[in-house]
Amino acid sequence: MSLQIWILIAAICFIGELITAGFFILWFGVGASVAAVLSYLGFSETTQFVAFILVSIILLALSRPFAKKITQGMPTKKAASDRLIGEKGIVIEDISLKNGGVVRISGDTWRAISDQEIKEGTSVLVEKIEGVKLIVKPAA
Repeated sequence: MSLQIWILIAAICFIGELITAGFFILWFGVGASVAAVLSYLGFSETTQFVAFILVSIILLALSRPFAKKITQGMPTKKAASDRLIGEKGIVIEDISLKNGGVVRISGDTWRAISDQEIKEGTSVLVEKIEGVKLIVKPAA
């Protein structure tokens, strides 16, 4: 492959690593950089490709224990809605067993259901989320 293609692949990998930060794509960028140097020096496409694959896989294998050690114990990101679990809100539309109702939490309105009827104005606690509906119970 041409030098420019290897440089483009390396740049895409390095940018991808900046976005994901998982020590995975980085090594393919390094492999593409090595292949770019080989291309510049006139090595065959087969040699470039083999070097790209070998360098990428070897560096990936060597870095996995290091990456796991660094990321171990780091909190995983939850979906935005998962942050609502355990939060308190106010019922703004009666919650019936048949049709559910509406609650307001931190200025946002959500459809809500419960295993009991809850009147408007009641403080509720979010127990879990099913799809786009909050499962709530009256707050103690």
